[in-house]
Amino acid sequence: MPDPHDTPETLMAQAQALIDRVERDMEATAQFYRQEGLDADKVRETLEDFLTVQNRLQAQHAFQTDMEAVEQEVREEAARRSILQPTPASAVVRRRRQMI
Repeated sequence: MPDPHDTPETLMAQAQALIDRVERDMEATAQFYRQEGLDADKVRETLEDFLTVQNRLQAQHAFQTDMEAVEQEVREEAARRSILQPTPASAVVRRRRQMI
């Protein structure tokens, strides 16, 4: 569970690290299949037969729930940041007056 104080950049970095890890794991699995002389597509088809419709629906529901939670967190963080942003008017520098 992400920390509520994480910035969007931190969340994106964590997500990218997770994607990278999954890609490495998938490549390692494909390499294992090749070493064992197995066809990855046939293995996948065989394993899909064990996954019931109910399991697929549960997995899809869990995924949708997670995505909705992530989107909600992003909206909340955007709202927090919009409140904490300094107004552009405070950043204006006034020109000095000449003394007479």
